[in-house]
Amino acid sequence: MQKISFDKLTKLSEFDVDLREVHKKSSNLFMLNLKEGESFIIEKWDFQIHVAILKGSAKAFFENKEETLKQGCLASILPDVTVKFEAVENLRMLIIKDNPVWILLERRSIRKFSSKPVPKEIIEKIFEVARFAPNAGNMQPWRVYVTKKNEVKKDLYNASFKQEHILEAPWVAVITTVPEESAAKYKERGRNLYAIQDASAFATYVTLSAKAYGIDSCWIGDFNEDRVWKAIGSPEGQRPVAIIALGYGEENPETPYRKSLNRFLRFI
Repeated sequence: MQKISFDKLTKLSEFDVDLREVHKKSSNLFMLNLKEGESFIIEKWDFQIHVAILKGSAKAFFENKEETLKQGCLASILPDVTVKFEAVENLRMLIIKDNPVWILLERRSIRKFSSKPVPKEIIEKIFEVARFAPNAGNMQPWRVYVTKKNEVKKDLYNASFKQEHILEAPWVAVITTVPEESAAKYKERGRNLYAIQDASAFATYVTLSAKAYGIDSCWIGDFNEDRVWKAIGSPEGQRPVAIIALGYGEENPETPYRKSLNRFLRFI
């Protein structure tokens, strides 16, 4: 039996299945051709792998099980599972190797934005995903104020000590928290800690969701709270936590320095 590694396969693309450039880091596509009787092993990868049988058929052996995959079949292989494919007849197979953490590794703070407009529908999708951010007691004490109006962006720009990317970005979001919603269940700890933590987790989800939709972002925390609060209409009982600029970036920052694991990780 011949054992083939991924680096010897034909790499079709670094783009996702639908070939959208915004997902170019999320999956790698490989083509595998096996003659009848030949075998191929996929061994323990970090993330899921998907295989699609384009032509022919194969037997898949995994965890003491056997499955027959015919033309048109799509199968997913979980991490840490070893699978052997044996061609029953001449086989042509597409292998999709996932890398779901690419968003976490590739997301950067962007401070120079294109004037290219971002459809409102994409902004809505970003916040639709962000709704699932973790939060204490599922209280979800956040509110979001999103604008593309120049006059509002100008107020936020002035309230944020004149950070230019607030004016450049097609959309700017202000994320607030409602401390009393958390306090209703968690009293002072909810009011003074959980409410801020929850809104911050939500803001993090916003930046990552934006990246998944091909939109760059910058989290802005340096601002005068009172002036930002007034810029969004002085909503009663709310406190601004973050401003997030959203749009298509016009820069590609290098990976910033990060501490090594042994600087901060302790198993106790």
